[in-house]
Amino acid sequence: MERPEGGLTIGNDSIRVSAFTQEEKTYLIFETRKPAGDWRMLLSTGLVSRGSMWEDKGTVVHKSDPTLEWSGYSVNFQSGFLNEAFLDNNGKELVVRGSSGEIWPEYVAHHIEERITIIGSNQLHVTVTDTISERVKEVRLGKLMSKFYFIPDGLTQRGAEPLDFAWTPCLHLEKDHVIADHVFRSPATIVQYDGLYAALVPDLDLLIKHRLKIRHAMDLRMPDVPMDGENDAEAEVPRLYYGFCTWNPDGHVYYKHNPEQREIMLPGEMAYGFDLFLGDSDGPEKVVHDVNTHLWERYGHKYFEDIRPQVMPFENYGKDYAYPNELARTMKRVTINGKECVGIENLSRRGANFHTWENDLNVGFGIRHYADKWGDKDLRSAADGIRSLILNSPSNKGAFPCVYNFEEKQYEGSLYWTTRACDPINGFDTGAMGVSAWWLMYWNDNFGNDPETTEKVVAYADFLTESMLPSGAVPTFYFSDFKPSPSLKESGTAAISGAVLAKVAKITGDAKLKKAALKIGKFVDEQIMPKLKFYDFETIYSCSPKAYHFVDPVSGILPQNNLSVQWAADQFLALYKLTGDEYWLKRGELALGILSFYHQCWAPPHYSAYLYGGFGVMNTDGEWNDGRQARFVPTYADYYEVTGKTEYLERAISATRASF
Repeated sequence: MERPEGGLTIGNDSIRVSAFTQEEKTYLIFETRKPAGDWRMLLSTGLVSRGSMWEDKGTVVHKSDPTLEWSGYSVNFQSGFLNEAFLDNNGKELVVRGSSGEIWPEYVAHHIEERITIIGSNQLHVTVTDTISERVKEVRLGKLMSKFYFIPDGLTQRGAEPLDFAWTPCLHLEKDHVIADHVFRSPATIVQYDGLYAALVPDLDLLIKHRLKIRHAMDLRMPDVPMDGENDAEAEVPRLYYGFCTWNPDGHVYYKHNPEQREIMLPGEMAYGFDLFLGDSDGPEKVVHDVNTHLWERYGHKYFEDIRPQVMPFENYGKDYAYPNELARTMKRVTINGKECVGIENLSRRGANFHTWENDLNVGFGIRHYADKWGDKDLRSAADGIRSLILNSPSNKGAFPCVYNFEEKQYEGSLYWTTRACDPINGFDTGAMGVSAWWLMYWNDNFGNDPETTEKVVAYADFLTESMLPSGAVPTFYFSDFKPSPSLKESGTAAISGAVLAKVAKITGDAKLKKAALKIGKFVDEQIMPKLKFYDFETIYSCSPKAYHFVDPVSGILPQNNLSVQWAADQFLALYKLTGDEYWLKRGELALGILSFYHQCWAPPHYSAYLYGGFGVMNTDGEWNDGRQARFVPTYADYYEVTGKTEYLERAISATRASF
């Protein structure tokens, strides 16, 4: 697709937007360039393509932005009705207008105005306003969505696939699923091909203003997956969408748009908006960074000043409530190998857990901190007992079970239903062992080196070194005879093993461990990161189960769980500390940026709870404040200590508050 001559244009040295009118319809072209470089086409609301994909019938311009589903006196579906363009605000704004929805020959129901403003070197803002005519009593609106064709360097007809990078907050299971605003935690849709990237980020302030009237949604569709009203030629390029769109949950984790579901709208103005980030970079690091920084600076800072749900100093929660009540109720003591041991009895998890989800070392860390601060001997005894319980877990070639069953008076391999593909009682789980070893090292870092702890962790690091596959991966599950389970044999879980190895190598100076840590780092970097293939036990075996071969049939994106995203961030930071190589820090901040897309940078007023600062789970899951936000705090704090970036500290604090 080539850029036409003329047109109305706004822009700066690196991005520009131009409006063209053909056959009484107006469309936009978005371009970017590097300093002193040539302009490169990136997005368009019009697509110049063949009239037919099967035979040469010449070229046509498809103009289907925006898409409108509504009903007044009759049911209507329209698209591509913008027909006027002009410059406003002393040439700083590009305005496109059009009307649709004929009621009687002399007037129409919808008057659409789109205003575009350049606000940064690679960022512009778009506001779309629908003014519903005073001459109608009401209309029923199902959808009003902006639509962009992703045409890097003008490539159409499936010329720009597969994408180098793509991101959406949620996946699809069926063609009529959309990405509902229920999953707008830090919302963005991102695409990148041959260095050219485009990201669409909803304006959450406008969403808040109009959300009680109608729901919003975004979408990303890859070639050969048309939306209603699109023809084959249009469906040969990736498309991005955002705007008003009705939806309902479809099962636990997906969201379906029903064209027959429409909300009553009265005369007056309604608006939605979004930011577009456009540019050219070697990888996804820049766009991921810019989008997250924008979301945090525009929304996260504002909500950070509201400390809800925290209502008192953190330590008072423990001193006045959790420790004298919950801890006293759930703590159990047992003597093992002559040592006083303590665990948190979790009846639904077969006892005390040192698992990737619930890990008593995480709880015990806080208990130990406040025990020392307050000089509380009883709390200190509880904290020491928790560490003693996992230290006395019997090692076998360095591997160890991660559950203590008080009723059976025995250690068990791991949480029973997350390891059901292997052997939950007698087998081994490198995710659970890795998280436990990671927390044991946090204990040594903060409370002084304990020889028994160091011995346990070093033995486990030796096990990882000996168990590594030729690919550099460490399998997730092992049977009791140390045969690796085929389930998750080479997966994102390897990152926590790599994190442990890198940290132990740093502590011991062991060259063999360093070599092994770098080998796992290479595996995660080359096999997991490029396609964000963050599979772990929860991706496959949780309340959002899916097949190993599952791929989103609409966007082409793989499922992922953010525990293994966190482990990748931990691993890369540990490798940076081990080697001093800035490359690993750069990769770590990319992983942390992916994790941040699950972080709730705002508090949606249409939900009753104050949800700011919490975390979702997967790109196929519906929870907002899942229990894991506390688990992500140390990772953000660790990155703050290394980089000095205040955003990471604020994210850590907000996640801590959200845990309450």
